[in-house]
Amino acid sequence: MDNKSEKGAAKKTVNPFKNKKLKYGSLSVLFTVIFIVAVVLVNVVITLLGERFMPSADLTDTELYTIEQTTVDYLKTIEDKVTITVTSDEDAFTGSGTYFFQTNEILKKIAAANGNITLNYVNVITNPGFLANYTEDITSNEIVIESESTKRVKVLSQEDYLNINYNEQYLQYGYYQIDSVEANCEQAAISAIMSVTDTDPVKIAVLTGYNETQNVGLEEILAANSYELESVNITLTESISEDYDFVFIFGPDKDYSVADINKIDKWLDNGGKFGKNLIYVANQKLGDSPNLDGLLDDWGLKVVKGAAFQTDSNYAYSSESGAGSTYQILSVPDTEFDEFTTTSPVFGYNMSVVQSKWESGGYSNMETQSILDTYDGAVIKPQNSGDNWAPGSDDERAVYSVAMQSVKTRFEANTPISSRIVVFGGMEFMSTMFLSTSAASNAELVMNVFNVSCDKEEGITLTPKSYASSTFEITDAQKNTLVVIFVIILPIALIAAGIIIWARRIHR
Repeated sequence: MDNKSEKGAAKKTVNPFKNKKLKYGSLSVLFTVIFIVAVVLVNVVITLLGERFMPSADLTDTELYTIEQTTVDYLKTIEDKVTITVTSDEDAFTGSGTYFFQTNEILKKIAAANGNITLNYVNVITNPGFLANYTEDITSNEIVIESESTKRVKVLSQEDYLNINYNEQYLQYGYYQIDSVEANCEQAAISAIMSVTDTDPVKIAVLTGYNETQNVGLEEILAANSYELESVNITLTESISEDYDFVFIFGPDKDYSVADINKIDKWLDNGGKFGKNLIYVANQKLGDSPNLDGLLDDWGLKVVKGAAFQTDSNYAYSSESGAGSTYQILSVPDTEFDEFTTTSPVFGYNMSVVQSKWESGGYSNMETQSILDTYDGAVIKPQNSGDNWAPGSDDERAVYSVAMQSVKTRFEANTPISSRIVVFGGMEFMSTMFLSTSAASNAELVMNVFNVSCDKEEGITLTPKSYASSTFEITDAQKNTLVVIFVIILPIALIAAGIIIWARRIHR
């Protein structure tokens, strides 16, 4: 009995480490721990990568949280060390509202695009020593951008990185009622980076003295692309400084004097060295102008007194007389200015026809070339003909140029050096409506003219992003197509489908 009891007791004593439940339970716990650790590590890695590479999706229709590909391409070329400093703690800055959160996201994407760009946050209230490094006036919620090599600094205020449009009726009483806000951080920041890193900025003289119109929108885009603009009253200066790379004349409503035309002509010649560029934008209200016409004629160009009027409904907008419009889609011919990063069309309104007086397109060391055309079907509407004017059957329908350049070239060894005049047939082509929206490529064409003319290849075109989508009305042809589809075809199709379904049910 004793031996049997001892054997039974021995059999009941089991090694706990050989217990199947414990064994598999331990493995289950181990795998669970490993899985949790792996998830934590993956999240840590993704967080670290996210701070640098920003893997996120922008679901807004205007891509408010995305920087343009042209911006990315430009940022990759920066070799200078650039520091971007937000003058507030990040939480306080982003917590100020949606607009500031969006601004911060854009700054992060800009910094992530190039390792030479560093983004910092400094609370200037609790760290006043930061302000001692700068001569500029700096407050909270501003953006300080500086270059290590040039030591130049640009400070962006809230009015720079946010385009705030106030209600004009309230403004006259001293109240600031916001009508709309546009996201402008990308444009402002890239402009500042270009400005502080540019070792040789391009200078533009904007001429005044003959009732020229100031184009604030275009000047802002030029400044955003690191051009330096100065207003020059040509009637008060003895000569135009050779320091300027461009002279810009926008819509004078009276003719220049012979003396002032000679100043421009002398500046373009540049002592025989060339290398200068004149951009002239015609004004439809300009009457007889023999002196300006004479300058253009010397370069083989002529602005016709009248506007290009499109009769083809595929390209005409807002029909003025039922027979066409001066508001139209334009064609960009194959030139050095025709490279676009957008697919939006180029629009024109009330633009004069610009002609070359040479059929072959050139004479001696000068060559003329169209850089913007109407589509076929355009006629010339006479100046001061009124809104009710309609083309006659004998008016020539053709393709007309509404922007043209003339280039005068000399050679230094085998290197061509040129001066040029570019003539745009109308001021409205560069209106805020066309320059400030991604629905038109007008701004990109204009910037191409400036950038290519002075070999400023790094220049890019950026416009503020609206929180509301902007669109243009449809053409007459598109309107007619929609009418046919929704008023005729679709109702007939629905009626036919109803009859077929009814007939099948009756015969079941």
